[in-house]
This record gives sequence, C-alpha cells and structure tokens, in this order.
Amino acid sequence: MRIAFFTDTFYPQINGVSNTLMVLSQYLTRTGIEHKFFAPDYESGEPEASGVPVVRFKGFSPHIYPDARLSFPPYSKILEQLSDFRPDVVHIVTELGIGWSGLRAARALNIPIIMSYHTSFDKYLQFYHMQYLSKALRAYMRWFHSFALVNLAPSRSTMQDLTRHGIPNLALWPRGIDLERFHPGHFSPKLRAEMGVTEEVVFLYVGRIAAEKGLRTLSDSIAQVNQRYGNRVKWIFTGEGPYLPELIARKIPNAIFTGTRRGDELAAIYASADVFVFPSGTETFGNVLLEAMASGLPVICTDSGGVTDFTENHQNALVYKCGSVPELTRAIIKMLHPQNRKVLGAKALETAKSRSWDAVLERLMLHYHYAAHPEIYSGRKIIG
Repeated sequence: MRIAFFTDTFYPQINGVSNTLMVLSQYLTRTGIEHKFFAPDYESGEPEASGVPVVRFKGFSPHIYPDARLSFPPYSKILEQLSDFRPDVVHIVTELGIGWSGLRAARALNIPIIMSYHTSFDKYLQFYHMQYLSKALRAYMRWFHSFALVNLAPSRSTMQDLTRHGIPNLALWPRGIDLERFHPGHFSPKLRAEMGVTEEVVFLYVGRIAAEKGLRTLSDSIAQVNQRYGNRVKWIFTGEGPYLPELIARKIPNAIFTGTRRGDELAAIYASADVFVFPSGTETFGNVLLEAMASGLPVICTDSGGVTDFTENHQNALVYKCGSVPELTRAIIKMLHPQNRKVLGAKALETAKSRSWDAVLERLMLHYHYAAHPEIYSGRKIIG
C-alpha cells in the first residue's frame, strides 16, 4: 500500500499535528508501508525530518502565526508528483493551501480520500476578534470535508462538535504516547538546579504561547497564587508564540521561559516539574497533557475540548471550569500539598500507560484499507 499525506504543518515545526505525523511515519516505515508527505518548507535552519519521505513547498509566514508557513504549490507540480507516486489513498491532514491542493489533485486522479481534523479554527477566532468569519469558515469546512470517505477526529468531544457543524462520515482516531520518550525516569536534579529550583513546587506549561491556549486565565491565576504562595512556587513556560511578549510583560517574578525544547530536553523538563497546568479549552485532543501524564506529573486542565476524553476530576486530574480564574487558582493551591500530587500523579501515569501508539495506528490502518478497498469491507463496521 502507498499513502500520500498533504499537510500544512510538519517538522521542524513542533505541535501536536507534526509530532503525530512523525510517529505515524516511523510506524509506516517499520511496517513496510510506502508513504510520502507533501509539506511546507520552513527554511529555518532547523534539522529536517531525517529519513522521512517529504516533498517541500516554499510559502510565507502569516502575521498571526509567524512560526507557521502557508504554501500554495503549483497545481501542475502536485498533480505530476502524485501521479508518479501512485498512492492507494490520499490522507489530507489540514485544510489550508497544501491540503486544498491535495484535495484537488486526488479528485482529479480519482484517488480515495481520507481526512483528519486537528484544529478548531472556529474556536480560535474569538481570541483574535474575528468571530465574524465563523459562519464562512464552518461552511468551508463542511464543503472541504464532504469529499472524504472517512473524516477522522482525535476525540469524542471533537466528534460531537463536528457532528453539530454538519461534517459527515466521522470516525475516531485518538492519540497514543511514547512511554520511552516520556517517562518519570527522565527526572533531572541538575536541570532543576540550573533553573534555580530549591524547595519550590514547579508548575509547568508546554505548548504554543498563544491567547487561545487559555494563558490569560493562567496568568491571572498566577497573580493570585503569588500573593500568598509566591515563595513556594515556580512557573515554567516551554514554547513560543504570539502571546509570549504579553506574558513576559506581566513580569511574573518566579517565572522561567525556556523557549521551544525538543527530544531529551523536553522529556527532562516534563519529568523534572512537579505539576502540569494546561488551561486550554480549544484542544481537539491535547497531546501535551498526555505527555505530562506519561512523565508522572499530576495535571490540571479544563472541562472543555478533547482533554475531556481521558481526564476525570479528582481521579487522574484536577479539572476546572474553562476560563474560571478562581477555580484554576483553587486547583493550583490544592497541588501544593504533596499527597495530592502523589495520588494524582500515579493515576495520571496509569492513564498514559493505557494508550499504546501501536494499537492506535493499527486501527488507523483499517481506515486506509477500507478507503483503498471498500468492496472488501462492505457491510463490516470499522469506523466509530
């Protein structure tokens, strides 16, 4: 089987989509499945995806997301390369320039199409004062996803949202976790010392530093916690994004901004923290939350979005009402108690251990086989 992927985000850009695609590529290589990615060229000097079959297209950086690249490759080039590769299935990962080009070419060549949904753009609009685009955006999404034999959603919460918005042919494609990369054993006393941590409780955020991630709520909560417990806590922010200057401008005295971290460095940051706090209510899944759980961290998260698929209040997480500064503040203060951290951290680790990437990707392969050979699966339910 051959699979072609069209994505508007890919390594070396770091986010949940690009991380998932790298894991998927490794799995396909290991199982002997030929594949090729059509993706942006970041021209960043960062290491490329070594050994991953990828065709790059130059683009430009959008003002509101300068780390990204928008590319609109020549249709003739896409058509030629896709025809030469002769895939059995085209998987369209995103709905922007490269994704749209892939859709157009796949339809012209009559290649079966699978799509996946990763980003709730309509939820982001309110954070950039662009709600007026919501109706047009949802209409475009309905049109775009109408061509897919299967539309894969990362969580049941996201599936419910997509159902309400009229997206057809939905199926669940959750995310797994690499339990070797993210592990409590990566704890580093040296790293804590370098960050100036002595007896403080370290609260960690990892992800894009952007308004839609709930960081305004978190920074307001930090101000309240610091009034009473400022000498007992440290706040670590790992990531980059457009909200970073505003966050720095708040002059949080016990905050550390590490920038983007990858690989062993990122794993060590997770395992060397004490609590993971994730205030985003716009996630379609929440990969970083699962990474933190696999690292043995107790977690604080919202009651909104894809994180609700695998978190339960007072069982494996502290869950607060999305956007509520008082509730988030109370949850943070509860995590100052070592016993609360110990119990919830152990439960979080159990949750992570139950999510194997191989099992997740084996099920994904069923969707590819269904798309390539629907006659074989006639009458058999493989999506849900």
